[in-house]
Amino acid sequence: YTFGFPFLTKTDREHILTGVNELNLFKNVFSPKYGHSLSFIGFVQPSSGGLVTMSEMQARWAAELIMGTCLLPTPTQMQNSINQDRCWERNWYYNSKRLTMQKIPILYNDELAAMIGCKPDIRKHPTLAWNLLLSVSPFHWRLDGPDAWPGAEEMVARIKPPPFYYYSALLFITLIIFAVLGILKLF
Repeated sequence: YTFGFPFLTKTDREHILTGVNELNLFKNVFSPKYGHSLSFIGFVQPSSGGLVTMSEMQARWAAELIMGTCLLPTPTQMQNSINQDRCWERNWYYNSKRLTMQKIPILYNDELAAMIGCKPDIRKHPTLAWNLLLSVSPFHWRLDGPDAWPGAEEMVARIKPPPFYYYSALLFITLIIFAVLGILKLF
């Protein structure tokens, strides 16, 4: 598949589509030229997991911008961010005409959530730390900030990360402990 946007003028299409399936959109949603007056919801491809939580976060961000509760960066800042993201993506993902919108769901959603004030604060929810760091659910971004939901904490607690994630995290922590102990032996 390829993007076409037949509902836009040729000039606007050329501004938004800068290559084959390559979007010139800030965080895959907003054009630096049009700001929040035109948003593209769902133009993101999760590297793992589902599209729904990412699209929901995009829609919430667009709604908060429309309501005026948050602001977009300047057009120059947005374009610089687009260029940085594109550079990172080209180094991280396989270069393909299909993989032009890849994002890591937790990192992407946290980035958008920070802009609207609903990024979960682990310090406020220490008992949910593992779940917040190692799993993805729409409830993560309903713990704090606008549209917080009282039942979100219980739902996040119910969603358990896959066992492999626990072992990976434990291995990482063990390696850190051994590194610290090794450093301490030097003194």
